[in-house]
Amino acid sequence: MAKNKSAWGIEIGAHAIKAIRLELVGDEAVIRDFACIAHNKPLTTPDVDVAEMTRLTMGQLVAVKNLEDQKVVISVPGHSALARFAKLPPVEPKMIPNIVKFEAVQQIPFPIEQVEWDYQIFSSTDNPEVEVGIFAIEKARIEEKLKLYAEYGIRPEVVTLGPLAVFNAVSYDHTLAEDHKPMVILDIGTQASDVIFADSGRCWIRTFPLGGTHFTDALKDSFKINYSKADRLKAESATSQHARQMMQAMRPVFGDLVQQVQLSISHYQTNHQQTPIETMLAAGSTFRIPGLRKFLGQQLNVDIHRMDEFKRVRVEGREAADFAANSINFVTAYGLALQGIGLSRISVNLAPVLGLREKVWGKKNKWFITAASIAVAGSVAMFAAPVVDQRHLDLLDQSEISSVLSTGANLQKLLQEAESTGEAGATVANMDQLLSNDRRIWPCILKDALDATLSAKPDDEINAKDVAAIHGISAKNRKLIVLESLSGAYAFDDATKKRTIVVSMNIEFASDGKKTFLVNSIMKWLETQDKPRPDVPYIILPKSIALKADAKGEELQVTEIPGAEKKTDSQKPNSNASATDQGDSADQDASATPPPAGSASGSAGGGGSSGARGSGRRRGSEGGVVREQPPDSGSTSSTSANATDAPKADASEELTATSDESKTGSGDLELLAPINELILYSPGMKVYKATILFTVEIIDVASPQAEVPVSQ
Repeated sequence: MAKNKSAWGIEIGAHAIKAIRLELVGDEAVIRDFACIAHNKPLTTPDVDVAEMTRLTMGQLVAVKNLEDQKVVISVPGHSALARFAKLPPVEPKMIPNIVKFEAVQQIPFPIEQVEWDYQIFSSTDNPEVEVGIFAIEKARIEEKLKLYAEYGIRPEVVTLGPLAVFNAVSYDHTLAEDHKPMVILDIGTQASDVIFADSGRCWIRTFPLGGTHFTDALKDSFKINYSKADRLKAESATSQHARQMMQAMRPVFGDLVQQVQLSISHYQTNHQQTPIETMLAAGSTFRIPGLRKFLGQQLNVDIHRMDEFKRVRVEGREAADFAANSINFVTAYGLALQGIGLSRISVNLAPVLGLREKVWGKKNKWFITAASIAVAGSVAMFAAPVVDQRHLDLLDQSEISSVLSTGANLQKLLQEAESTGEAGATVANMDQLLSNDRRIWPCILKDALDATLSAKPDDEINAKDVAAIHGISAKNRKLIVLESLSGAYAFDDATKKRTIVVSMNIEFASDGKKTFLVNSIMKWLETQDKPRPDVPYIILPKSIALKADAKGEELQVTEIPGAEKKTDSQKPNSNASATDQGDSADQDASATPPPAGSASGSAGGGGSSGARGSGRRRGSEGGVVREQPPDSGSTSSTSANATDAPKADASEELTATSDESKTGSGDLELLAPINELILYSPGMKVYKATILFTVEIIDVASPQAEVPVSQ
């Protein structure tokens, strides 16, 4: 696609509107215009009408700069949008869009139809891992922002996140190679700050709610002055005679800022254990506070450089000094304009599709006028054509004309009959596929999931129905394994005619093996099912088997059963645990919980089943395995029939197990046959949770007569 020759990047900040117009000259960007128009009052000032103040400043920008018929790229702050990062399982490139959509549904805490979202794939030739960044914003929020621009006749073609624009600006201006060393960019905004990691072409973002306004509030509270005066005092801190007292008042905010940045760096390095971070770039006018950069550098043990000037673009002439004085505030606008002319490394666009379509049609209006003029001229010429044609027809044999018309009508009738027959044949083929073969897929997946779970070899006593036998095993020694939920996402490749289902297994277990326990049992069993088996209409793709990481990048979550007593010598952990297991548990967050499983189901096996503690989860008697049936699977759970045969716990234990469930309206099965989890767990035990992903490739592809599977 051809690059735009020029574009405006516009950022609406809390103190001013910053705008840069870049033009593409060869392969380089050149600044052709810029503007920095301050608001009459900062938008964070109490009792200020933010919308009205923004309109006034935008009106000033439109009055001094020509934005009509220009490509405009705008940003939304990092704290008003959503950024999530996840590592993808090893799948074929053509499967990535399906996996990303599945991840988006899991990661975005809103219904997917209520947000505008986009994603960016991060990969490199020397690193086999593929990471995806998912970015989203609520439709109502972005429509409100676009409405402001529409009042001045501006229709932005691209909307992206502010921190992504900063990443693009730094990547271009510092000419970061694909294998550059990790770098941190700290952009301190007015209300929030963005910590942006640039690492070998990859990007990772964390936004936390601490910014310049918190320094202003500290001065306001310390000196007992109003917000506006405190903000001016902060801006003059470098030359103020009260600089020492001001630094003392802002010192607590300095400490909070260091703590948040340290937390961000620690979390990133936990999930990306590579070269240590040694360099930090500082952006935002808050870094003009004297001593802030030095204090951060000492506390974080990194070299911090301010982006006081740009390396690859500059302004010549009398406006050069004005631009240089404000360059630290132009970083976001710089990155936005770079995306507008096609020189950005990340090209995420959250602009609504409908708005883009209207803009495209608006650009074509002048061509419609030209086409209409041509049509008018052509219609005048056509008036004479019927007269000439009629004279020619009068000279022809009328029987020959009738014969041609009759032949055409017969051919059209035959075509309609053929289309009807073909459509009916495709429908019959699809229905036959659904009723004869596809109905076997999900029961087979469910059986494989159960067999894989039982391959972990839970205790025989736990497999039994006798609760007394379970009591006979020390709680801390019970090898419990639970299949909490099962779901599938169906996909069809029209080019290869291959059908696949991405299956998610949510597993809960109490074995000390941790991640190694899953790899050597359930996942190992799944890897062996890569060959056709009798009566199984699919094969499992070994390379697709992986553990799914949560929003924090963790593959395994751990929860400790409450009520633990002080450990005695007999309760100390086994010192013979493997080094691999210890490494697997080092990164786990004790308070983390696995993300809820979701599914996109299709009639060719994309069904799903799920259960959750306290929500009527069905439990079976085989190894503590949850026996779930997918909706519309046409089968009945065997464990439902056996549940009532299980011996009942004593009254005190039953009350403990079901008191929470009775409040939330659990299913009848839990009310009739409650299971006391203290029977299976003991206080202080650690319970691990993980999601195993694997892909099944359906062998018996639909009949060639069917254009698409019925589930499409």
